[in-house]
Amino acid sequence: MQQFIREDEGQDVVEYGLLVATIGLVVLVGTIAFGNNIQAWFGRLATRVTTN
Repeated sequence: MQQFIREDEGQDVVEYGLLVATIGLVVLVGTIAFGNNIQAWFGRLATRVTTN
């Protein structure tokens, strides 16, 4: 039983998976929270580019 407790072969894969999931969650929440502001900003930017 002690051998299974000390083994850490899959630990890195799990940690990277959790890191990727956390980053994805942060991006999703940020997109939901700031989605309208970002869309309006790109709309203003597109208007400036096409008029100049």
